[in-house]
Amino acid sequence: MLECRSCENELAEDSNFCPHCGFRSNKGETENVKTPVDRRPEWEQDVDIAIQNAQKLMEEAFEAAKKGLNQVKTELEREVVKVKEIKVRKGPVFCPKCGAKNPSDSEYCTTCGKHVLG
Repeated sequence: MLECRSCENELAEDSNFCPHCGFRSNKGETENVKTPVDRRPEWEQDVDIAIQNAQKLMEEAFEAAKKGLNQVKTELEREVVKVKEIKVRKGPVFCPKCGAKNPSDSEYCTTCGKHVLG
C-alpha cells in the first residue's frame, strides 16, 4: 500500500486519487489523469440566468428613463424659449371692453373683469 501525499492515509497501488481527501496520487499524475470538476448545481445556473435577465431589464429601464428625460428636457427648452420671447410690459394695460387703466401685470380688468391679455 502507498501513502497519500496530502492526508497520509493508505492508498491502493492502482489508485489515481485518495479516497479520503481526493488528492491526486503519484500514479494519477504520472498518467496525467485529470482532476474531475464538479458540475455547477442547477440552482447556481438559475441564479446566473436570473442575474443576466435582471441586468437586461435594468439596462432597458435606464434607456427608457433616459429617453423620457430627454423628451422632458426638449419640452423645457421650448418653454424657456417661449418665456424669453414674452415681452415685459412696462406701461399700464387698458381694458378692451371698458377702457379702464390697469396695472402692467394685470390679466383681467380691475373694473369690469374682462380678460385684458391677448
